[in-house]
Amino acid sequence: MSKLLLHIVFNLIIAFCLLHFAFGQDATFTASVDRNKLAMGEQFEITFTLSGSSGGSNFRPPSFNDFLTLSGPNQSTNMQFINGAMSASISYSYVLQPRAEGKFVIPPAFINHGGKQLQTQPITIEVIKGAPQQKQQSRQSQQESDIGKQIGDNLFLKVTVDKARVYQGEQITATYKIYTRVNVVNYNLTKLPALTGFWSEDLDVSKQVQLSTEVVNGKQYRVGILKKVALFPQRSGTLAIDPMDVECVVQVQTRRRSNDIFDQFFNDPFFGNVANVSHKVRSQPLNITVLPLPAADLPPNFSGAVGKYTMEAWLDKRETKTNEPVTLKVKISGRGNLKLLEAPLINLTSDIEKYEPKISDNITKQGDQIAGSRTFEYLLIPRHPGDQKIPSVQFAYFDVDKKIFVSLSSPDFILNVEKGSETTPTYAVGIGKEDVKLLGEDIRFIKSETISLRSKGDTFAGSPMFLVLSISPILAFVGFMFYAKRREKLQGNLLLVRNRKARKLAHRRLDEAKKFLDAKKKEEFYTEVSRALWGYIADKLGIPPSDLSIDFVRTTLENRNIPKEVSNKLTSTIEMCEFARFAPVTDAVQLDQVYRETIELISTIEEKLR
Repeated sequence: MSKLLLHIVFNLIIAFCLLHFAFGQDATFTASVDRNKLAMGEQFEITFTLSGSSGGSNFRPPSFNDFLTLSGPNQSTNMQFINGAMSASISYSYVLQPRAEGKFVIPPAFINHGGKQLQTQPITIEVIKGAPQQKQQSRQSQQESDIGKQIGDNLFLKVTVDKARVYQGEQITATYKIYTRVNVVNYNLTKLPALTGFWSEDLDVSKQVQLSTEVVNGKQYRVGILKKVALFPQRSGTLAIDPMDVECVVQVQTRRRSNDIFDQFFNDPFFGNVANVSHKVRSQPLNITVLPLPAADLPPNFSGAVGKYTMEAWLDKRETKTNEPVTLKVKISGRGNLKLLEAPLINLTSDIEKYEPKISDNITKQGDQIAGSRTFEYLLIPRHPGDQKIPSVQFAYFDVDKKIFVSLSSPDFILNVEKGSETTPTYAVGIGKEDVKLLGEDIRFIKSETISLRSKGDTFAGSPMFLVLSISPILAFVGFMFYAKRREKLQGNLLLVRNRKARKLAHRRLDEAKKFLDAKKKEEFYTEVSRALWGYIADKLGIPPSDLSIDFVRTTLENRNIPKEVSNKLTSTIEMCEFARFAPVTDAVQLDQVYRETIELISTIEEKLR
C-alpha cells in the first residue's frame, strides 16, 4: 500500500473518530486572541471556537468597527486530546489591525448549536503607540508569500479577438475571459477597458458565468466569459484595446501559526483551513492593426458603410395631389456598422420639397455579429402638378469579404401629381407621414376683384392699427430673411446642429429608457441610459465617436470649466451603468433613482455650458 493511500486512510479514521467522540459532549463557545495589548500598526488574531462539536450553524461575528479586517473569516476544524480523551472543535478566526490608540471592547459572537444560541464573552484590546514589531512584519510577509504562491499564474484575465488585422469600419469581436485553477468565490468589474478609436456595442453573455476548460501552456484551466463586445475601428493605424480590471474573491489554503504537532497535522486541506482573500487581475493590452479603405475606385456616394448589405426603396403611394405628403422609405439591411450608417442623399428638383429623414433601427445580435436593418423615411411634398420624377437612390459600401466597393441603386420613381388645394400648408420637419401636423389652414386668398375704398365716418388711414398693419409685412420679411440665413448657417455647420439637438436627442433616448424601466427590463434600461449620456456628450461637445473615452470626456469637460464633481458624477454614472448590466439583481428603486439623476445631470451640464 502506497504512502498516499495510507495517508488518506489515516485521515478518514481520524475524521471518523472526531465525529464519534464529538457527540454527547457539552459544547462551549469561546473567544480568544493571540495578544490583547499591541502597538499601532501591529496585527492580532482573534479566534471564536465552538468546542465539543464538529459544527454549528448561523455563526454571527461581532462588529469590528474599531479595527481593519485584514483576513477572515478563516474556518478550521480541529481535534484535541484532553486528559486522554479526544474532542472536536470548529474555529472562526480573523486577522485584525487597530484603527486608533486606546482601549476597545470586542462584543460577543453568536452561534446556534443543538437548538440553543451560544455566545462568547467580550474581549478588551489595548492599543498603544509604537512601531510594528519585526516579527509581525515577517509573519505578514510570510502569509502574503503563501497566498501569492497559491494564486500565482493560477488566476489571470485575458482578452481575445476574432481577428487582429481589419479594415477601418470592419467589426472585431473582443472576448474577455477569466482563467482559473483556484476557487473564485466572487468577482467584480472595477475598471472597464478604454476603447479609444472604436465604436463599441456590447454583445449578450450569460449573467451567470458558464465555465469550460482550456489548456494553456500544458495546464488545464476553468474558463469563463465575463464580457463580449463588438468593436468598429473609426480610424486606420494601430489601435489598442486597453486593459480591464477585475477584483476576485479567492478561496485559499491557510496554515495555523503554531508549532503544535496537532495544528501541523490538521493543516491538511482535508480539514478545510481556508480563507477568502481579495486579488486583482488585469488583462494585457492588445493592439489591433487597422487598414485604411482602398483609395482606388472609391464611389462618390460612399459614406463609410462597411460590411455586407442589401437595399430596398419604395413610395407609400404613386399618385397624390399638390401639397399632400408622400413618404419615400429606404431600408438598408445586412451586417456591419449599421448604427453608423448615414442617410442616402436624395437629389430632387425644386418641384418637390424634401424634409430631414426619420431614422428607425431594427438591429439584432446574431451570435457575435451585429446585424439587422436601418430604415430612412423621407417626407416629400410635391408643389406642382404633373409626372414628377424621383431619381434612383444610391448607396455604396465596402464589402469586407470581397475586399471591394459595392454600389447599390433603386429604380427611378414616377409620382403622378394632380392639382390639389391652392393652400400651401406647413408641415413639421424630420418626421414620418403619420406624424405630420397641418399648421396653417387659415390662410385665405386675396380677392382679385375691384374694391372700392370709401371713407365712412372716422378714417382708418393714419390710425395706430393702420400703421401696425402697414409695417408688419416689412417686419415679417426681415424676420423671414433672418430665419433663412440662420437656418442656412445651421445646416452648413454640422457640429452646431448636433450641439443644438443634443439635449432633445438625449431626452428621446431617456424616454425609451423609461419604457424599459416601467417594464422592469434592467439590461435594456441601463443600455439606453448609457447611450443617452454618451450621445449627449458627443453631440454637445462635438466629440467624434472615435475619440469617445472616459478620460477624454473628463478632460474636455474640465477645459470647458465644468466643475470636477459634475464630470466625476457623469463618468461614475456611465461606469455604473456598465457594471450594473452584469449585476445579478437590481432594485427597482435604484433604477428609478438612476433615471432621475441622469435627467438632473444632463440639465446641470446644459446649464453650465450656456
